Amino acid sequence: MGIFRAVGLGVAIVILKLLMPAVMSGFEGTLSSFFGVTQLLLANVEYALGG
Repeated sequence: MGIFRAVGLGVAIVILKLLMPAVMSGFEGTLSSFFGVTQLLLANVEYALGG
């Protein structure tokens, strides 16, 4: 049953991307920025701890 939910989520994302490309592009940019900042913070914490 879980595989159907995963496939359904994937199809929903593709449909949203086709119907609203500007919204999905903004969402992708936001996620990309968030993970970039998170990676930077973790690297700084590791450096501060002497790693």
